[in-house]
Amino acid sequence: MLRLTTLTAILALGACANSGDEGFIVLNNTAVTGSCSLTGSTSQPFISHGQIYAKSTTGYLLTPLIQSRISTGNGSADIDPTTRTIYLTGANVSLEVKAVSIEHADGSFGTANVTLSGQQAQFSTLFSASLPPGGTVNVGFEAIPVQTLRTILTASGAAATDKMNAEVLATVTVLGMMGGDQLSAQPFQFPITVCNNCVVVNNGACPFTGTLRTGNACNIFQDGIVDCCTDATNNLICPATTM
Repeated sequence: MLRLTTLTAILALGACANSGDEGFIVLNNTAVTGSCSLTGSTSQPFISHGQIYAKSTTGYLLTPLIQSRISTGNGSADIDPTTRTIYLTGANVSLEVKAVSIEHADGSFGTANVTLSGQQAQFSTLFSASLPPGGTVNVGFEAIPVQTLRTILTASGAAATDKMNAEVLATVTVLGMMGGDQLSAQPFQFPITVCNNCVVVNNGACPFTGTLRTGNACNIFQDGIVDCCTDATNNLICPATTM
């Protein structure tokens, strides 16, 4: 079982590894259910489209399930499985804002053009995991950092009373090492909606009464619903305090 508490580092995009699918593949983005813990099993549920609150205090956490295509050696006792283990080292990430829609307070709609550049458009993130021959493993890393969330919201030009939705396409190439050789998986693409009127539900003044929704276990501001309330100085409290 993998508990997703890995701290990732954001670096400038370096030299590319060998391109193409070389021994492992990203199967899907595993859904977080119950706790911030994933098992690496192919039977876990997955999500095909992410969503994150534009004012989230942490970036969008991607939790891909990765499968090895390296042969187990048909169970031969003469083969050391560690020589066929892929040691995952990180990923190269590219982000592109595909579309931005804005709903104004008067009910009219508009669009905006947002283009990311520099390290907000392309970066590398570091993590560590081992992938045995024929096996699977989950990893976790930020696919959209907090700074990029804020850039998208600001660049959209949305007013405080507007509802903004930006469709961001993340292209992720996971990297690894085996036997001293650098490997890279086939690029995995995952769409994520960045929005300022989603996930968070403001229920007014604290305390909250009713059945409290506490959001995603890894990041309450993504892929779920979190009930919030406002304190005496109008600060938003998430999850909401209860009686």
